[in-house]
Formats: sequence, C-alpha cells, structure tokens
Amino acid sequence: MRSRAGLTLVEVLTLTAVLGFLLLFVVPMIQSARSGHGPTCQRNLQNLALAINNYAIQKHVFPPSTTGGPAGGLAHAWTALILNDLDQFDLAHSYNFEVASYAPANRQVVGTFLRLQVCPDNPQSPLTWNPSERVRRADGSSYSAGVEYARGDYAANWGGGRLAGFGDHFAATRGNYRGVMTPIGFPSPRGVARPIGPDDVADGLGTTILLGEKRASQGWAVGGYAGSEFDVSLSPQSPDRPGVRTVVSGSYHRGGGVNFAFADGSARYISGTIDREVWYALITRDGGETVGADSY
Repeated sequence: MRSRAGLTLVEVLTLTAVLGFLLLFVVPMIQSARSGHGPTCQRNLQNLALAINNYAIQKHVFPPSTTGGPAGGLAHAWTALILNDLDQFDLAHSYNFEVASYAPANRQVVGTFLRLQVCPDNPQSPLTWNPSERVRRADGSSYSAGVEYARGDYAANWGGGRLAGFGDHFAATRGNYRGVMTPIGFPSPRGVARPIGPDDVADGLGTTILLGEKRASQGWAVGGYAGSEFDVSLSPQSPDRPGVRTVVSGSYHRGGGVNFAFADGSARYISGTIDREVWYALITRDGGETVGADSY
C-alpha cells in the first residue's frame, strides 16, 4: 500500500522511527545549548579535575590552591603545579618556582594561553591581564609591572573565609580552609593549612567541590584569592559589584548557575539559587553533612 506521497506504509513507519530516534538525541543537545550551561566548560573542569587527581595519585595529596611566594612575592597557583599532569611538559620544565610567578624568568610561561583554562561563555577580554593594573597583594599594593598573565576562569575550592570581607558568613559558621585544595604557607585564625589528601575528604569525593568558575579571575598562573582560589559567597553566583567577581565563584552562563568539578572528577552545573546550607555542605570536606544529588 502506498501513501499519497508515493511512499509505502513500511517506508512511512521507518522514516517516522528514524526521525523519532534523531529527536531523542538532538532535542536534548539543543536544550543544553540553549540553557547556556556550557558543556565545553564542564569538559574543561573535568579534564582539570582528572589532572589534579593524577597529581594526588602520585603525591598522595591534592595540590595546594596556592603556595607561599618567595620573600613575600606573588604566590604560585595550583595550575602551575599540575602542568606535567596536563601534558604541558615544556611549560612545566620552563616554570621557575624559585622566583615569583611575575618574575621575568616566568614571563613566557604565565603568558601562554591555555584553552583548557578558559570558559568559552565568558565574554571577558582581552585574554591577558596586566598585573600592574589588576593583580594586588592582600594589602592592596601592586606587584611589579611588566608581565601579562593569560586568562584563567577556574579556581580551587580552598574552603574559604579569611575573615577579611569575603566569605565572612561561611567562616563564622564553618571555619577556614575547609575545602579540598588549601593554601600552603599562609597563616589563618585556625593555624597554617596543611595539604589535603583524598582520605581527608570525609564527606565523600562525589559531594565535595574541587574547582569552580570565576567571573573575573586574574589569570591561570596567579596564586591567591584573586586568582587560583575562590572564596565562599552566600551562593555560587557572585554578587555583581566591583572587586567581588575576582574573589568568589560565578559565571556568565544563562540561567544564573555555575559549573563546578567535584573531587571524584565529575562536573555539574549548580543553580545560583541553591539552598545555602546545601551549598555550604558541598564546600566542606568534613562537615558530616548528608547531601543528596536531588538537592542540587
């Protein structure tokens, strides 16, 4: 039997089945693209998390979010520590940890654009920043000029709260350095942080945040809360006011949420309106909270 279009009933049914099969896969892809959640951004975070876990397998600890800089200089970021794990062997060999990241000896390395470090949905430009204009010490003073850092949109969960204007609420209720990648060589009200290993993540690797996006991070090689770390705001999406976007998590994805990588290597988009207690529970490695996947 043929239809009016000249197709047999079997052909019509076959075509319908093929179209249905295609829609089963194409529609979710379109919806994902329209949502603005950034699948490429999530893949970047997953690859970074994989490199970090490879580092942890070798060192038995996660890389510190920041290591203390020489003679009070700019601290070194976790990203510099995992260059070998990212197969960036030439950059790893050329990076000099004996001098500050902004020193002339590191100029070429820190200025190298790494696509894996950049979320394509972030409209910020240019792709580099001048530390004489953007990068500051904790007291607000400037570092030496002359080096431009290649952009970096991802930062480590250090567990936040230096009690210095950012993350105060979290620090008051959860304390300092409660994340997975903690700064090394910096004093805190609770003492100097130590390296954290996978066994220290008592709340579970799959429910503890490792990395997250920042809306205006200073650069992938910049250590400290304005670069390699994110502090804990009241929600994943940072307030849009001057100076804050370089410190806390946030993104430009449509929908108001932010992508995060977890300590088990998975990546997930989290709504900016997540319950605050759940958000805080995902930040801490040993808070003892039970967090269900359906709660975020």
